[in-house]
Amino acid sequence: MKKFSTMLTVLRRLKNDTQGTFSIMWAVSMTGVLLSCGAAYDMTQIHKARALAQFTADHMALAASISVDFKNPDQFTAGVSYPYESIGAGGIDFTGTITGVVEYDIVDTADAGNEDLDDNDKSRLLARATVKGTYSTAFMGILSNFATVSFEATSDVAYAASHGTPASVFFIVDNSGSMNSYDNNHVRKLTGLKASMNAFMDIMDNIDTNGDDVFRTALYPYSQDYQNNYSFIDNDGIIPAKVKHPEWGILNHGAIMAMTSLYGTDSSGALKDAANAFAYEGDIHNAKNGTDEPLKFAIFMTDGANNKSYECGTEWVANREYWIDTYHGWNRRYNSRQWWFDKWVIHYPASGGSNQQVCKRDYWFDKRSLATCAEMKKDDVIIYAIAYDVAEDQKVHAEKFMKQCSSGDDYFKSASNASALDAAFAEIGDSIVEEVIRVKH
Repeated sequence: MKKFSTMLTVLRRLKNDTQGTFSIMWAVSMTGVLLSCGAAYDMTQIHKARALAQFTADHMALAASISVDFKNPDQFTAGVSYPYESIGAGGIDFTGTITGVVEYDIVDTADAGNEDLDDNDKSRLLARATVKGTYSTAFMGILSNFATVSFEATSDVAYAASHGTPASVFFIVDNSGSMNSYDNNHVRKLTGLKASMNAFMDIMDNIDTNGDDVFRTALYPYSQDYQNNYSFIDNDGIIPAKVKHPEWGILNHGAIMAMTSLYGTDSSGALKDAANAFAYEGDIHNAKNGTDEPLKFAIFMTDGANNKSYECGTEWVANREYWIDTYHGWNRRYNSRQWWFDKWVIHYPASGGSNQQVCKRDYWFDKRSLATCAEMKKDDVIIYAIAYDVAEDQKVHAEKFMKQCSSGDDYFKSASNASALDAAFAEIGDSIVEEVIRVKH
């Protein structure tokens, strides 16, 4: 009541302030608040622009180096400035200003291992991409000279293909019914997932020019049919008809677009199938390219917690104590002491027991999933976990579960909408590219 009265007083003063002093104070204070919020927004956008520039430079340098490695015509002509749309890094340049330039045959003087090599040995050469752009601030330029902010990124990539390490990248993704709902940007969640995965594959495809021995990919979509209505969903949640088993090269767009959203959530089967497949990847890579220890990445995504379920098992159940009222031969049994018990009531202490079926409702799917995550990490699989637009009532539980499954806090991503999901996939793709191929500086 006191707060309400104070607000009325403030509004009354504003109304009666004929000289405008109060209005000026109000306007100045509100302007300060708006500018502070606006500056924070601009700083976020500048950070995003710089990250996009670095990712674009990495992609451009990789594509250029691979075109040299495999004696293909250079994808980029040296010294020519290419607009973002021609670079092929995927996604959108929200600044509208990004351009990139490539230089070839840069001597890698920073690599001490090159000191004993001949000057013309390609093992010492790099392709260097330089990406530049400007961001027009929305608020910071109002009271400062920062109307536009320039950003720049460079990336050096070695020519020699031997610098790369082949990899297997498996996707374990949520196809539950909630993926048919809309995120807070009004994008259907399954549509957002498909777009992010297709963009990811486009980037990988540009990098893996020959498509033979760098990447292997697989797709394990999951749902859960707790009423056994759908024969195409296995009891452990995996959707066999939508699975794409590991193959060389990227996942084709058709496999991604074929995913549908239906029913509940059980990630345990999909994770287990992926773990089983990872166990064979060393031998497969070794037979193809002589590398028996490829990098292994699992990208695990969900938009909510796994469902709870009842599971039954046999447990030893001890016999409880009890009392028998023998008065007048009634022989009535009681499982707890009553206040009126007298000499006619005989006590039988707890003793012995038997194996009985016991059913309990719990997050069994989580427990099996986490056991598999531990198994994969022991097998040197790097697990990225993405929580996509998780409902508030599930957020704490679901994100805790995903963090536990991931390879650490740096490998867990939370995406509130399709744009954030796209950024998460791009960031993961950038990390994988740097580890798999030959980004050096």
